[in-house]
Amino acid sequence: MSRRASLAVCLVRKRNSKLEYSRLYREFFGLFCGPTHPLFGVSDLTKADLAGQAAVSFVTDRLEDALRSVTLMRADADLIDRVVGTSANLKEVRRMIIAGLGIGPLLVHVVRRDLDDGLLWRLPPYENLPGIDVHVVWNPSAKMNRAETAMLEMLLERIAGTPIEERTYR
Repeated sequence: MSRRASLAVCLVRKRNSKLEYSRLYREFFGLFCGPTHPLFGVSDLTKADLAGQAAVSFVTDRLEDALRSVTLMRADADLIDRVVGTSANLKEVRRMIIAGLGIGPLLVHVVRRDLDDGLLWRLPPYENLPGIDVHVVWNPSAKMNRAETAMLEMLLERIAGTPIEERTYR
């Protein structure tokens, strides 16, 4: 709104009527633990097994923020209410989980290699994961230079020409 940026790629919780939005892609969060966690390597876990466990998460993992559905997933798993570590950075949340500070949410498609390498263990729920939309956002009344205009037009053209199924990461 302050016109300090031509456009943004971001999560959106509440839309502003003065801005324009276009969904860039959708991604899904799951819950994970690290190698020193007692649930690491345990098969056939249920959500009940997660009850009372410590949690780490993102700073936007709150009911009133962009990761509301992740907050609800944590609550449904009955993790402790107090989150023991937070960060705005995905790599830092990942590091806290691997270090054993607690169970935490990560993007399922991002951590595949960590699962294969034995750095993370997938926990319930395994289905009906919370989907998060990432948007391109811009202020239509902002004056953009030619490069910024070309970049936005290119992004919007690619978004319009690519079905959401091809822009969804599971």
